[in-house]
Amino acid sequence: MHYGAHPDQYLQYFSPEHCTARGAVMIIHGGYWREKYTAQLGVPLAEDLAARGIPAYNLEYRRGTGSAAAMLADARLALGLIKEDGPITLIGHSAGAQLACVLAANDPRVTQVISQAGVLDLDFARKLALSDAAVDLLLDGAPLATYSPVELWPMTARVVIFHGQDDADVPVKIARRAADKAAALGQDYRFALFQGDHYTWIDPRSSQWAACVRALTPLHY
Repeated sequence: MHYGAHPDQYLQYFSPEHCTARGAVMIIHGGYWREKYTAQLGVPLAEDLAARGIPAYNLEYRRGTGSAAAMLADARLALGLIKEDGPITLIGHSAGAQLACVLAANDPRVTQVISQAGVLDLDFARKLALSDAAVDLLLDGAPLATYSPVELWPMTARVVIFHGQDDADVPVKIARRAADKAAALGQDYRFALFQGDHYTWIDPRSSQWAACVRALTPLHY
């Protein structure tokens, strides 16, 4: 389903053969906001959710230098294409978790965000110069506070902060710092660390992905 004229403005729908869940889940892929990383990263997860009876959507969105505002606009348009009634969970991996949180803060239809190794604190990520100054490339002069999840808390949606202890791409201290800020700001959240690296989250055979699926249970079943 295309929601705009740009080739990257599309949303894939994965329909369960036998729907057993309420609402829907939208997958938002990561890749430090760079164009070479695509929605194909989210396909295995969306397929797995559909096989479990959960209506699943996989988001593609405009990326690249200075894309912060375009990404949010795209995500809001795509969210409007979700046809199911009931709760909506966003599962965002890495930079996708940043977009998921910003979308949730700007759209009350989002019930829950599951952050998989998320870049949840742009100021801290910038200070760490992660992925060759990816934060500066994303913002390109846009206000950091508008697009940094921890600056937008508390929000209505619940945030589940999952992170791997062996993550070399997004250091675990970003997750710890985000959890501390969530607690201080009164954000409804859950924080848990797991064994594994940055990519185990997007392997549907992993125990980390199984934890994400379990986090859907209170809302969707």
